[in-house]
Amino acid sequence: MKKLSKKAKIIVIILASFILLLITLSYLFTNIKLNGNKYIEIEYGTKYKEKGATAKFLAFPLSVKVKGEINTSKLGNQQIIYEAKNKLGITKKVRRTIKVVDTEAPVITLSGNKKFNVYLGEKYIDPGYKMIDNVDGDISRQVKIKHNINNKKIGTYEVTYTGLDSSKNKVTVKRIVNVVKNVLSYKDEYDDIDNTARTWWSGNEKNNTRPSKKTATTIEDLKKYNAYYIGPDEKTIYLTFDEGRNDTYVKEIAEILNKYDVKATFFFCMKYMKYNPEVVKYLEETGHSIGNHTANHEFMYNYANRENFKTFLSEIEEVEKTYKEITGKKIDKIYREPSGNWSYRDLQIIKDLGYKTFFWSADYLDFEEDVSKDYALSSYMQRYHNGAIFLIHPKNKGNYEAMEDFIKNMKALGYEFGLVEDINY
Repeated sequence: MKKLSKKAKIIVIILASFILLLITLSYLFTNIKLNGNKYIEIEYGTKYKEKGATAKFLAFPLSVKVKGEINTSKLGNQQIIYEAKNKLGITKKVRRTIKVVDTEAPVITLSGNKKFNVYLGEKYIDPGYKMIDNVDGDISRQVKIKHNINNKKIGTYEVTYTGLDSSKNKVTVKRIVNVVKNVLSYKDEYDDIDNTARTWWSGNEKNNTRPSKKTATTIEDLKKYNAYYIGPDEKTIYLTFDEGRNDTYVKEIAEILNKYDVKATFFFCMKYMKYNPEVVKYLEETGHSIGNHTANHEFMYNYANRENFKTFLSEIEEVEKTYKEITGKKIDKIYREPSGNWSYRDLQIIKDLGYKTFFWSADYLDFEEDVSKDYALSSYMQRYHNGAIFLIHPKNKGNYEAMEDFIKNMKALGYEFGLVEDINY
């Protein structure tokens, strides 16, 4: 093979250098400009919206190819690559880094009441909790609990629940525990409190406004006894169910509530719980609240005196005992007077036992068994209002059949659903 002359070699070197220079200049004069920042943080689970880029070779616009996908269900850095090819066939690439981050703290949900009483000398047993994180799922085991409850000293104490997720997001929730003296004997001052038998009525109207007529008593008067009949003037509905008798649609209603993530309150007597322990467990496990409706559906003002005080206590304590036997937990300290029959004296005794009493602001005559779905739904829709506490009897099939439509209607109107135990004003 004939060797190149010195002159030829110089020409080859010059040509190669020129081509290299041309390629370099071509690359340098190809510009890709990202729309938005080169480094972006995006929250876990949200949708990534591609911002795109523009490219030019000198003054000539170029098309840009975008490569890569962002998976926002995966934490960490990910990249999108932008490519543009100029007129000389030279490709230039620019990268954008997308960091998927988790800044959302986990949620701690407390079982039972956020405020409750422990009797003097009684051991504090935590009612339980759950911590759920949007990334890590159920991380309840990582919750740390601190408290300084002294069950030998009357006072108000805090229980603090703290948790961290894998991204070090922190959540803190508190529960208030009052150590109180147990009402074991009748107090002389009870004799000074009116024990006149009364029946609850709310001035329930059909125009979706909060009761404006005079009720059985006032909000302010009831507050003295930790008693309520309506929630705050906000778009929240409180569903409450009084058992009625053993053959009810409680389980079926609860399944509808769970389908729409609605929590409600069920007031039970002792016999219902004894005959339906699996229903009680199901309600407790799915986050509903169970309240005390007395052991035998008695009118408690009859026993709000010195002679019958042991019976009064037994009506409350037997329900507590039965609930604990079934669930292993304490019943929520919420109470409803059987048939809405009450006296100021029995409300005071119930308060001293650590309970909050709940009447209602919305109800209709649903005692008959032939209530239809249409009639039930129409009755609900005529009576809902801000802060409404609904009294519903689950023995009627119509109430059960109307429940799903009522929930959907309320949510469409912007209403939320709450537990009466959280009412505190």
